[in-house]
Amino acid sequence: MSDYYTKLKSKNDILSVAYKLGFSGKSSGRCTQGECPKHGSSGRKCLTIWPGIQGWKCYHCGESGDVINLVMHYKKMSLVEAVNYLADQAGMPHLNGNGMTEEERKKLESEQKEKALVYGMLTTAAEWYHKQLEKHPDIKEHLYNHYGFSEDIIAELRIGFAPPTEKKQSALADHLNSISKYKGHITKTGLFNFKNPAGPFWDFFNGRIIFPFWKNGMAVNLIGRATDKTPENQYECYTMKEED
Repeated sequence: MSDYYTKLKSKNDILSVAYKLGFSGKSSGRCTQGECPKHGSSGRKCLTIWPGIQGWKCYHCGESGDVINLVMHYKKMSLVEAVNYLADQAGMPHLNGNGMTEEERKKLESEQKEKALVYGMLTTAAEWYHKQLEKHPDIKEHLYNHYGFSEDIIAELRIGFAPPTEKKQSALADHLNSISKYKGHITKTGLFNFKNPAGPFWDFFNGRIIFPFWKNGMAVNLIGRATDKTPENQYECYTMKEED
């Protein structure tokens, strides 16, 4: 049943849908920037769309997601209404007319909401890690020299860094828990070590470069690569250490 959502998103290019919704952004490198429908902005480019990952984010109000979330954002629709709007654009059957029973439809909707919750937390985490990268120019230099990444690629893929910390409450955990829709759910992300579900939480990626995996505008997985700032572990490969 999840194939329905995959097909729906593949048939609705996010930038094309955005323009139909009234977006009037301009291309800027690997992204397109314009105004957010919910508020004005002095620069008129707070809402950024990345066609390469089929995702978007408003840097003023913080909303982000995939093409479905974009329709919900613009038209103030529910999930089902936005899905059916895009189904009309793609010539697909509506969610409630896709040959599914009511029980199957509700199950699919519940699964989609659970995925959206987890992917939303991972996407927020990817953004947080990306911001930390600016505080560690040596890590950024390593991305240029060792991986051959340009500034544009680092920005588009939101490559980040998990700053090394002692075993205390994670700053990322505090950030995620400060967002009401994520509070109490952060154990589902796999980003933390903890002795009990109530915390305290410790960063799993402590001292590592973070590479998000993007699908339809959302981070669906994060992987870490060790650096010379990563706590010593016999099983790690420290890519920034000089060989003897």
